[in-house]
Amino acid sequence: MPLGECENRHRYNRNTHGDTCPICGLVSRKYKDEGKTLEELKALYELKENQYACGILVCVEGINKGRLYPIHPGKNLIGSGDRMDVQILGDPEVDLYAQAVLVFDNRTQDAMLLPGEARGMVYLNDKALYERKQLFPYAAIELGQTKLLFLPFCSENFNWQEGVTKSDLYGEGAAINGSNGEDEHGDENY
Repeated sequence: MPLGECENRHRYNRNTHGDTCPICGLVSRKYKDEGKTLEELKALYELKENQYACGILVCVEGINKGRLYPIHPGKNLIGSGDRMDVQILGDPEVDLYAQAVLVFDNRTQDAMLLPGEARGMVYLNDKALYERKQLFPYAAIELGQTKLLFLPFCSENFNWQEGVTKSDLYGEGAAINGSNGEDEHGDENY
């Protein structure tokens, strides 16, 4: 397992997380760019398609409050161990092994949460999770003393294969509410 280390001295699995630290989000600068060709730089820094972010988990309660965890296509193991895709450090109640699994299906843009193989409980929107459940935007996931909110990035409006899929997403000039910056009474609503 090749270990990466960010400038904050966090160590992580480079096979799983590429050059981006899963703890603080910094890109590893351990490799020198000087004298490298474009192909060599791409090999070092370009993310593989299975590492593209499809959503994020945002910690809103617990020791990691404010921290972001990217969600990738496929299975994302959640726990505190080094092999976890979402590694929650500092919470003694989060198990080393997969306490939960968040699966993102790239084809359907659906996200599902499943209980993991660890002994610790997982709660989805304040209810114990015993079987797989679909995740919707702002779903609250609790493990130990940590509470995470799920925010999808890929959806019917955007995916990595097609880019922006709704050409009318913002309309021309990004007008608010389909108007020209005015509400129904003619007042500006900026």
